[in-house]
Amino acid sequence: MIAFIWKLILGGLWRPLLAVLGAAGVYVKGRADAKAKADSRALDATVKGQEAARKGRAEAVEKLRQGQTPEDIVRGNDAKW
Repeated sequence: MIAFIWKLILGGLWRPLLAVLGAAGVYVKGRADAKAKADSRALDATVKGQEAARKGRAEAVEKLRQGQTPEDIVRGNDAKW
């Protein structure tokens, strides 16, 4: 039985087997690259959101220093939307 398997492998089965393994490797690499790209996009969105929140807090603090009430600030933000 083992001799039969070795004859198949050495007799020409190794080429299609290598082709299948190579195709599987390319598929796995493509999936990993796609996941890395999606992770990068998610990180960019998170950074942009954090920057917007930081700017919003800074604007609110400045408006409070100018004497506006929190209710005035909320109404002003609602009007922007």
